[in-house]
Amino acid sequence: MSTEERLAITENIYAYSYHWDGQDVDRFLTVFTDDALWEFFPSGANQPEVSLRGHAKIRAWAAERLGRRKGKFVSRHFQTNIVFDALTATSARTRTMVLVTHHVVEDAAPRLILTGVYHDEHVKTTQGWRLRHRAVHHDHAASHVSRT
Repeated sequence: MSTEERLAITENIYAYSYHWDGQDVDRFLTVFTDDALWEFFPSGANQPEVSLRGHAKIRAWAAERLGRRKGKFVSRHFQTNIVFDALTATSARTRTMVLVTHHVVEDAAPRLILTGVYHDEHVKTTQGWRLRHRAVHHDHAASHVSRT
């Protein structure tokens, strides 16, 4: 796989953060295939706490979550240390470390919300590289998903 292909996958990974943190649901969906699967696993869990398949479910969940926080706090997803575990001309698997902060409007500084690792499956589409599956593996058992 070429450096350009790796860069395109990496840019899509980063676009996930920018679109989510920018609270732009429509652009957030552009990082996924139409039938994508997004899952959230607290530490030690064998089954996902949240499992969303397809744009409609991801859109509804994202719109509801982002709507609750609008005007209250801003999130920042810091993705780093991307490792390519598998590469072909049309698919890839990566792991990416993530650190998420929330900055409440009234607070002077952001606070750490979670750390973890994204386990991703990417596919090359006619629109470019897209996430087919993102499994969020939390580093701790306490979930923030239902609260924010």
